Amino acid sequence: MMFGANAGVRDEVGFLIVHQRYSDHLFPGTSVLHTRLRYALLIPWLYQSLRAKRPIPKDFAQAFIDIEHRLTGRLQFGDDGGEPDGVIGGEVYPRAISQPPAYVYWTALAKWGLIGTRPDGRPWSRPDMARLLTAGSKRSMHDDDGKPFETAAWPITGLIDPPIEWDSDGKLTLEMSAKEKEFLACKLRAVRSPSDPSEPSLLSKLVGQPLDDIVHCWGDEILGLAGKDASRLKRAGQAAALSAIGRAIYAALVESLKEVRDKRPQDDLHRKDLGEVVEDWGSQAAALDFAQFHDDVGILPAPVESALRETLAWVRSRKKDPTALLNVYARAEYSRKGDRARLANSQFGVDRRLEWQGEKHGFAEPLHYRWGNIKRLLRDLEGVA
Repeated sequence: MMFGANAGVRDEVGFLIVHQRYSDHLFPGTSVLHTRLRYALLIPWLYQSLRAKRPIPKDFAQAFIDIEHRLTGRLQFGDDGGEPDGVIGGEVYPRAISQPPAYVYWTALAKWGLIGTRPDGRPWSRPDMARLLTAGSKRSMHDDDGKPFETAAWPITGLIDPPIEWDSDGKLTLEMSAKEKEFLACKLRAVRSPSDPSEPSLLSKLVGQPLDDIVHCWGDEILGLAGKDASRLKRAGQAAALSAIGRAIYAALVESLKEVRDKRPQDDLHRKDLGEVVEDWGSQAAALDFAQFHDDVGILPAPVESALRETLAWVRSRKKDPTALLNVYARAEYSRKGDRARLANSQFGVDRRLEWQGEKHGFAEPLHYRWGNIKRLLRDLEGVA
């Protein structure tokens, strides 16, 4: 979805690349799919349970699917209530889900130190973990690259024990005990900055803090905690504002093309919204230092970078009409979506605009950098010592 290859992608111009890169720096290991923090313990406990029971090799994949599926049921527990918030797959249980908990949290487990690294320093993959679990019946084991790691130690070490009810079939909760909170607080406080391992990450600095009333992660309250990341975080807020304007420009351009070029009258929803978005976010966006922003996020696809540069110049010019940005936005969209691009000056573009319904296209908002998920995760540690 991040790179526009999938049908239905809503990141038409490429602003989610900025979102991903700032998010990965400020909040390492996090994902927009994360729900509750206890999954960072539940998943390693599942692997420990399988290691203790060790199914025969050919049955491992299904054994893990089954044990993970049972976990969802134990958290959901049917008509008897269950967790009101955050059960992955709870809404469709007992049907299987395409992105189960281990898939959703795997990067976090590595980044947060709950799964160690391989002997060569690389992170363990889930297939490699499966090979470790089945290694008892093999003299030699190889990773995805064909390299042997038969001497590798089990990568989950130092994990606290699961609760006494873990080995039963009874109910489980996503609430954590005091011991579990202390353990995960220690792990998260040890998460380092990706650009400077001598520095703690912003994520680590937020452990135990009350965050619910803070609307944006670049707010003054968070800037005051950010330390050396404060300047980067402020630029992230400015880039978020610029992206909000860019998203509004895109929708306004599609709406205008459909009315003017395709002769299909449109309500003035997104062209009106563009003015409101610029009024709300224009000053913050205009303050962005593009050279420092570029240092923050690294190399961007050329059409995306051009769209961001031209949008910043347009905001600073205080112009009202975005028509001058049509070509640069059309190139950025086509680079990501090909013949599904709505701004294209072709029959494909006409067809895609015909399908587009302005009233169903979401209004522009700033990039959020996973802030809602961060708050929900860290809410489980609020007040921890």
